[in-house]
Amino acid sequence: AQFTGAIYPVNPKGGESIALFFELNQAELHPRAQKQLDIVVSILKSSPQKKLRIGGYTDALGSDDYNLNLSRLRAEAVKQYFISHGVPVAQVETTGFGKSLPLSPNLKPDSSDNPEGRSRNRRAEILLDF
Repeated sequence: AQFTGAIYPVNPKGGESIALFFELNQAELHPRAQKQLDIVVSILKSSPQKKLRIGGYTDALGSDDYNLNLSRLRAEAVKQYFISHGVPVAQVETTGFGKSLPLSPNLKPDSSDNPEGRSRNRRAEILLDF
């Protein structure tokens, strides 16, 4: 099962978080994710003092350099969506984390591939610290 929508993971620092999932080797936003982002756009445009942080992540396949770059592209895709909908650049910060901080194991307990777990790790997380 591919995860292509959004979920709300626990933000360890408090506040709300939204996770948006991506296809393998892709940084394009799924239409369902865009609907979730429209809600955040409204909040940011009505409250210019609010800021958010976007972290991009990948699964464990590929080199560290490739995954770091792809994770940055995923975070930037979300940022560009916000900017294209009128959110000022100053309200949005991005970071790419590569394959670090997986939501699910990339491998099963027997060390075989875990495609479902990897699909949950291909994401961008929006931390709503407001």
